[in-house]
Parts: sequence; C-alpha cells; structure tokens
Amino acid sequence: MYLNLIVPACVSASHVAFSSIRTEVQYPMLGHVAGLAATLALRDGRPVQSVDTRLLQRHLRDAGQVLGL
Repeated sequence: MYLNLIVPACVSASHVAFSSIRTEVQYPMLGHVAGLAATLALRDGRPVQSVDTRLLQRHLRDAGQVLGL
C-alpha cells in the first residue's frame, strides 16, 4: 500500500523562483497540476510518484499551460 500526499504549495525552487510562485495567481495553476497528477495516478492504479511525467505535461499543454519559455 502506498501513502501519497500531494502538496501543491510546497515547491522546491530557488529564492528568486519562489518569489514568483508565492503570488496569488500561481496557486490555482499548482492546484491544477496536483489534481491532474492525482487523477492520472488513480486512473492507472499507481502511486503519484509513478505518474508518467510526459503524459502529465502533455495534458497540461493541451489545457493551455505554458511549461517552458
């Protein structure tokens, strides 16, 4: 049995990046990613740590999120 915890507001980032992440508008985006990762994990019957990152990124791009510059 796996115990999974998804915490979208506790990100690993430099102090510069975290200054941007902590603004109010970023939290819904982080929640979207967390919810999508949880959905993919439940759908596939696997722990969140095993979610296919490329598939997750593809779903996010399809939803209009920008993942890189």
